[in-house]
Amino acid sequence: MIHATCHTADNVVCLEFDATPWFNEVDAPSIVDLAKHEWSSAAVASSLERRKGYERLHDLIEYAAKRLQPDSLEDLSWNSFECIVDGPEAMAWLENARPDVVARIRSQNRYQPSEESCFHVEELFGKEATDGVVWC
Repeated sequence: MIHATCHTADNVVCLEFDATPWFNEVDAPSIVDLAKHEWSSAAVASSLERRKGYERLHDLIEYAAKRLQPDSLEDLSWNSFECIVDGPEAMAWLENARPDVVARIRSQNRYQPSEESCFHVEELFGKEATDGVVWC
């Protein structure tokens, strides 16, 4: 399972979901692009929201569209929700299921998280975050 977290810009709605189906179905360039963007993309949530079992994800996106999107009309770069995939889990899953994609990610030399990356969890959120505490 590849965990992902999605939250609205106002942090009213936050949830975790399984992003594995997205990784099973999407093309390699999309996964490489996700890795380049530090495993953050609304596209992951958007592509899963209409599936059975992802009703809460659909509700989050609907809330963001109806309640927050009108506020973003002045700034089109503002996102009404964010989705972050657990990068280490994704890489571990890809090693077994899609090793060709792992090779492409590594060849891009972009998988190294920046110092500000959310994947330096212990530094940014403390030891509790690395012990599995979810901050939603």
